[in-house]
Amino acid sequence: MADKRIPVQRRSIERKQKILSSGFKLFCEHGYYKTNTIEIAKHAGVSTGAVYSYFKDKREIYIAAFDSYLEEISGRLFEELEQSQTLPLPDFVENWVTVYLELYAASGHALAQLRMMILEDEEINRHFSDLENEYFMKLIRLLNKNGVERSDLMERIYTCCILIDALRQEQSSFSHIGLNFFIFKEQVTSTILQLLSG
Repeated sequence: MADKRIPVQRRSIERKQKILSSGFKLFCEHGYYKTNTIEIAKHAGVSTGAVYSYFKDKREIYIAAFDSYLEEISGRLFEELEQSQTLPLPDFVENWVTVYLELYAASGHALAQLRMMILEDEEINRHFSDLENEYFMKLIRLLNKNGVERSDLMERIYTCCILIDALRQEQSSFSHIGLNFFIFKEQVTSTILQLLSG
């Protein structure tokens, strides 16, 4: 097989982006195993050969598509957090929770699809575990600038991320009857603050 093309011209970059967008949409709608490169090419309006000129296989499209999706959201999250890094820690935490909920509100289906593939595919698991570690390291650097330095900060941040994502799931996916979301949010925010300052 020929080497993959790295697009430099606008038209090629746009074609590659169409393939990624189409792949992402189809993976989210039908799942990884029920999506193939022929369908991705058709949805993107390109030939199957064009798909293979940019990507070696379906897994590579999947990884690149979800990378692109997550990088866009996390990029916006970190832009917001960079601006609030000099705030007192309670305000920083409040901003972190609020912005995360806003940015990830509509991502439940995509994240569920990704979690499933992380469990089923070792290469996808390894790739997104590495990406998540980069995410944690960015948070550590921001918190260090805020004066938070602990030997177990990675573990505490991981716990914080689990709590914030549970809050997102309650807001956008589960909505348990009898559970007051605002009280839950207050408890999560308070727990995160204790984890980071305790």
